[in-house]
Amino acid sequence: MAQHLIHIGYPKAGSTFLQAWFERHPEIRYAPGGLGGFSDVYELARPSDRVYAYYVTSFEGLATPHESAGGVRLEFGGAEPERVDRIKENQSGVCSLLKSIYPGSRVLIVTRGFRGMIVSAYSQSVRMGGRLHMDGMCRKLAERLSQDAHHYYDYDFLIRLYADAFGEENLIVMPYELLRDDQDGFLAALEERLGLGRVEIKLGRVNPSLSPEELYWYPLISRAVSSAASRLGAARFRRIYTWYVRQTLENRLRHLIKVLRFLRPGGKITGDDFPAEILSYCEGKATLLEGQPLYTPYAAEYLWEEGRARARDHSARPPRLEGGGNL
Repeated sequence: MAQHLIHIGYPKAGSTFLQAWFERHPEIRYAPGGLGGFSDVYELARPSDRVYAYYVTSFEGLATPHESAGGVRLEFGGAEPERVDRIKENQSGVCSLLKSIYPGSRVLIVTRGFRGMIVSAYSQSVRMGGRLHMDGMCRKLAERLSQDAHHYYDYDFLIRLYADAFGEENLIVMPYELLRDDQDGFLAALEERLGLGRVEIKLGRVNPSLSPEELYWYPLISRAVSSAASRLGAARFRRIYTWYVRQTLENRLRHLIKVLRFLRPGGKITGDDFPAEILSYCEGKATLLEGQPLYTPYAAEYLWEEGRARARDHSARPPRLEGGGNL
């Protein structure tokens, strides 16, 4: 009997790759932007002799739901999209709705290590026309992550949410890092967990993040475009910047950046440039994954060693007296 698979895809955690794989796998039916493998109810009413093992619903917005899901969130007046959503409240609402409509479904969640997730989040913001440089983006993100109700990357919360709703036996959680390092190994493990036959599907890289040079130059170009367009009035600014963001989303200025980098050879941003302090807000948000065989090689990516070291350091400190002195 066919089953329904819900892919709760985090942004920049292989969602585009998996959706391309779903489309090509002979035992899976998937329609981009559709529900249960169908684009609309008309497809459901058309007879077919094809037999599928899974009908898939996949959308990264299910992990980070917001009011403009499915569109591009542009910020025309500020530096980048301002998200005011209460993320955990929204996640709970989406999970409850999915359970009501599709009880008994299997659920796939793909996580990504915190540093890589934050770097990729910045990359996506830059592609959407964000003008903040790295430091500014990290300050805004830290404000969000410091509030538990707004914490986008609390994997423990999301895993518990869907395990309680659909049952632990129906929940599959896998690391993006395995997909990054061993595409075939990731897909073989996923097929095994889904009970599918092994099918060789070669996709290569899909929707890659920006390069370190592009991460550096795009915000500078965006600020220059914004400054010039703002002098033409609000209506023209909106039209011009919307057109410009279409270029950045497709990384169409990469050839210009290859020229610009000769002007400033050291102009690049990598994961090492992001302040380590921001990762402290993510410690303890992936404890349910520790000890899982597929996650064992990626302890550093999920901050388990850092969390234990911080706990040891804290326990080694003498308790403080009310007056502020040490015992």
